Amino acid sequence: MEVGDRARIGLGALVTLLMVFSPAWATPTFQTYISGGTADTADETWITHSGTFNLVVVGAYTSKTASLTRGTVIVSVPQGETGTLTIGGVTLLTAARDTGVGIIPDGPAGLDLLSNIGGADGYENKSPVLDLNNHFPYQNGVADFLYYDVGGFANLGPIHNYNAGDGSIVLAGTGQEKTFAVSVTGFSWVHFDLGGYVDKESGQDGWDINPGSHDATADPVVPVPGSLLLAAIGAGLVSHIRRRRAL
Repeated sequence: MEVGDRARIGLGALVTLLMVFSPAWATPTFQTYISGGTADTADETWITHSGTFNLVVVGAYTSKTASLTRGTVIVSVPQGETGTLTIGGVTLLTAARDTGVGIIPDGPAGLDLLSNIGGADGYENKSPVLDLNNHFPYQNGVADFLYYDVGGFANLGPIHNYNAGDGSIVLAGTGQEKTFAVSVTGFSWVHFDLGGYVDKESGQDGWDINPGSHDATADPVVPVPGSLLLAAIGAGLVSHIRRRRAL
């Protein structure tokens, strides 16, 4: 084998290692992913067209992260729509929860979004402490919101970087991945973001939320019969305006 060939092989191996074991800073602190979902690289979201799926939520540590707490999944649904949604093993938040560093959600629920749960369960606006990003459809005036408590994230070992921007899934950094079974009907789409509180050893603590390229969408889920015609009429419009992330 020639020296040049060995050099090229060595460089290729190094690139592979860098891709697989890329440092934690390359991975967002928080992200969501739909197991087996397809990367919509144009809209930069992991997408499924099924009404039942597994939602993966991820918390990533850096060398300066002491803990990741108060994990909250924010579900955006089309403004004015109602439907059913269950996320196994998590608590739906319908009243103000004082976390000690912010209140999530912001006051009592004022909207009845879920037909499988009695009473008000949703919110018209994003909670101020999690209003850290404005990617579509995580926007006031576009969506109504549901909040779910998924707890904190431990630094248990290797995690994946689920990047819907380019469709890549690689091991990158350490932290914890949690998986929850989801079932949804009635909504023309549902969108998942993850926020939480980052306790840093440097003392620069604060709230964070996943970037637009690391979120997940069920779009469309199986519509209720009365929405079939509207879904057909609106499909072209939705595909034209449905996203893009104005950060």
